[in-house]
Amino acid sequence: MQILLIRYILVILFGSCMAFAFPPHAVSYIVFVILTLFIFGLQKRFTKSSFWYGYGFYFGAVVAFIGYWFSSYFHTQLGTGYLLSYALTSIICFYTAFYIGIICFLYNKLRTGNQFFNLVVLFPSLWVLTELIRGLFFPRSWYVLGNIVVNSPFFSGFYPVFGVYFVSWLIVAIAGLICYFFCYQQKSLGGLVKCLCVIIIGVSMSYLLSQIRYTKKFGSPIKVALIQPSVFSTSSLTEQKLLETEGIIEKLVTNVNASLIILPETIFGTDSHYLSDGYFDRLKHLTKGRELIFGSPLSWPGERHQTGVANIDNPDHLIYTKHYLVPFGEYIPLQGNPIMDFLVQSIGFSLKNYIPGAYIQKPMLVNGQKFAFNICYENTINDFVAKNAIAATILINQSDLSWYGKTVMKDSSLQFSQVRALENQRYFLQDGNTGDTVVINPMGQIEQKIPAFEEGLIITSVQGYSGTTPFEFMGNTPIWLLCCLVLLWAITKKFVKKSKHFSA
Repeated sequence: MQILLIRYILVILFGSCMAFAFPPHAVSYIVFVILTLFIFGLQKRFTKSSFWYGYGFYFGAVVAFIGYWFSSYFHTQLGTGYLLSYALTSIICFYTAFYIGIICFLYNKLRTGNQFFNLVVLFPSLWVLTELIRGLFFPRSWYVLGNIVVNSPFFSGFYPVFGVYFVSWLIVAIAGLICYFFCYQQKSLGGLVKCLCVIIIGVSMSYLLSQIRYTKKFGSPIKVALIQPSVFSTSSLTEQKLLETEGIIEKLVTNVNASLIILPETIFGTDSHYLSDGYFDRLKHLTKGRELIFGSPLSWPGERHQTGVANIDNPDHLIYTKHYLVPFGEYIPLQGNPIMDFLVQSIGFSLKNYIPGAYIQKPMLVNGQKFAFNICYENTINDFVAKNAIAATILINQSDLSWYGKTVMKDSSLQFSQVRALENQRYFLQDGNTGDTVVINPMGQIEQKIPAFEEGLIITSVQGYSGTTPFEFMGNTPIWLLCCLVLLWAITKKFVKKSKHFSA
């Protein structure tokens, strides 16, 4: 019993090493070593229960990856005490680890006599199926493996064709292939050749795909200014704080020579109606009538609340209305559920319920270029961004990550935006309150960046791109089909095998 307990503790600690593959460390290739050893342990039954083996591993991974910044969010946004913020974060970690526990259990039940299929096809499909399912719910795809190799030339060609989840599948498949070689083909020259051929074909295919440009230049470049005020949001906004924020914005936008000036999400921390009298008129004067947009919540009679992007020329009209709202930040999920109602009342949490915008919204037209928006964590939802990108030439994300304090959340958000730029082969402009404020080109490369937690601005010419990438056309459908068909085939094969056994 004691030995078994030690083994489970080792599994949790080993899982926590996955954090090194994610920002800010971003040692992306360590994921292949960790996953190979993890799959090896699953294959050789390192622990008695495959479910608890997978659960323990991923619990360690999730705690190490999101534990700090999620608890920081709950403490800052909800105003909870540290103990309660840790408790709420633990619930998310316990829930998320359940997925990997389930697939490890299913893997041991469904694996066939063909070990190559088991390790290189079945297990990757089960793993990515959990990522796809998690992507339907909050916290969405914040720890999808495909994000961590966005800067690798060996994978870049696959993003605009099949999307980030297919890259996740490839990562797990490569780890499974390495495990297959060391477990079953170590002494076989033919096995080594087989594994090397698979890897060479995959790398060659990615290189060839990376040379294809699915989008082309559209119109003339437009001069854009991204403003980073570095103002930390607070749940207890004071008049003095609001005046300070107004002053910082005035200073940063003065005489900015750009056709479009962008301020981040909820920059003022309140509805624009509460700003100083004549404030927007002053901004118009300082910017000499140029287009200036900002993220802001808006309220109307009848307890109607929305949040999105507005223009200083018409601040009561949202150019873009946020579709995916933040639980406990912009709405309370499962209202009417006795447990949730009790939890909210216990916290003493008061929140306006915002109304989401449409799934697909018309892009904003400025100087011939069409801008599609996404706000906050909407940049993690790849098919949502892709559907809105089709009609656009440039993508913009406005975020306020100051709620997470000085944690690594901003680094992860930057990776998400890089992947979206690659999937859609368009410029992706990310404007953050405290960072990261960056310009990302259609190849997912960072061209300009403001240091985090510093006031600053970027003024740059951005080229629009039009066209449709294969991913924009197909979305996540191919990877859903692949994973589901592999699972269905494995279940059918197991059922047929059992039927033959009983009939005999």
